[in-house]
Amino acid sequence: MVKVALCQSDTVGTPKENVALIARMVEQAVQEGGVDIAVFPEDCYYDVDAAEATRLGKPEDLDGYFVTQMRELAQKHHVNLIPGTFHRLAENGKYYNTELFINREGEIIGQYDKIHLMKAMNYDESETVEAGSHSAVFDTDIGRVGMMVCYDLRFPELARGMVQEGANIIFVPAFWPAGNPLPPRTDHWDALVNCTALLNQTYVVAVNQYGQMSSEIPFGRSCVVDPWGTVLAQCPNKVSIAYAQLDMDYQEQVRQRLATWQNRRPDCYTLR
Repeated sequence: MVKVALCQSDTVGTPKENVALIARMVEQAVQEGGVDIAVFPEDCYYDVDAAEATRLGKPEDLDGYFVTQMRELAQKHHVNLIPGTFHRLAENGKYYNTELFINREGEIIGQYDKIHLMKAMNYDESETVEAGSHSAVFDTDIGRVGMMVCYDLRFPELARGMVQEGANIIFVPAFWPAGNPLPPRTDHWDALVNCTALLNQTYVVAVNQYGQMSSEIPFGRSCVVDPWGTVLAQCPNKVSIAYAQLDMDYQEQVRQRLATWQNRRPDCYTLR
């Protein structure tokens, strides 16, 4: 059994204030839930579109303030930690949208730079963000895991490839807005998270921002979906923590029962 905490935070203060919020939520999750891992949303360090926050929290490297604080936090509470994403300085002056897996000893054992940049709906993420070029699948003390970020959910090949590489849990920090003034995208979030879990018969832990951020309003609905497509836990409409237990034996039973992995026909597929 793997115990996870979905830490649905907002990002409304200075970078140091947001780090303090992360620290309080990790401490609460450890005290209340005795969790194996705490997971935060994308961009939980500072609001990328707010001028003052950007000035205070310009892109850093792996030895910068944010990562140093997160490593100390994981070590202090002896808990695995995915502290959302942060802006890691790229060689060309842009930044990578970087997700880290920090183990209980405070060591970085997994790193993922967001691959799929959103260039749609009158928004071009590539103006400031440099795309990553590799997926992230690696071993941890809670099993073999994979990491994605937000818009990656719209590309099923990524999740399928990670599960083919042995990932038993997929973690997805996100900044997924309601879509105002565009049509609402809450239904897309629900469907994509559920389908990623069901089609790949794997646990998906998806943690979304909540509250007003610049011109966008991410709506939360952080959730854990099991390999049968059942929502095990979901955050309410506020800054909050939800808990879930991932039963890895049950996941194996589902995979054996449905047998879609055994019955695949990659010889007939255009995409392998």
